[in-house]
Amino acid sequence: MSMESGDEGPNFVSQDPSHTTENQRPVNQFQAYYPTQTSQPTFSEKLSGISEHPLSKQVTDFVKHKNVIYAIAIGVLLVSAVVLIFMIPQDAEPIEGKWIKSDGQLLTFENDGEFSNQIYPGSTWSMDGQILSMYSTVQIIDEQTLVTKIIVQTVKVEFSDDEMAMWWLWESVTIDGLEENLEQGTCSLIIKESVADNTLEYALEAPNYQSIKPSSCQ
Repeated sequence: MSMESGDEGPNFVSQDPSHTTENQRPVNQFQAYYPTQTSQPTFSEKLSGISEHPLSKQVTDFVKHKNVIYAIAIGVLLVSAVVLIFMIPQDAEPIEGKWIKSDGQLLTFENDGEFSNQIYPGSTWSMDGQILSMYSTVQIIDEQTLVTKIIVQTVKVEFSDDEMAMWWLWESVTIDGLEENLEQGTCSLIIKESVADNTLEYALEAPNYQSIKPSSCQ
């Protein structure tokens, strides 16, 4: 049977999957059988979410607070260590203190380098190993004129085992740079004032230290 030219046949919808209307998206015929695909959060997004959590902020604040406490504690310990170091007494030179000579002359060696022998007050001293140097500035009258003299005395020192006595072996004496003549092997025994504070006690104590007399002393 033929169809008249004016007759319209039944309408068929195109099954071409590539054909879509303006408001339609191409749909795979099997898409309905798969679960809906949603984008997974990235690691940085997860990390950001964790850091913004209230508990995370509390932990961060706690750690910061702890760090401040630790810093303060370390600072206090350092300051305490420095204070303790300065509180520890430094080793003093055996020569520091007051001494007496056989003629009763008192010698005083201060820890700040000051030296007094009752004749030249305001003098200074220094030790270099066993060598003791004493520097004095004195004023004397020379031909009715007041003049200033610089006296430097140098001795080799040997202490007793208890450091209560010392032998002086004279090395040199200079006045204004000119060296004085000294007898070879000239020695002096000096005793701590706490052991002998006058000539009588000196005479009684001196024999106890004769054993340390240097062989070069006469």
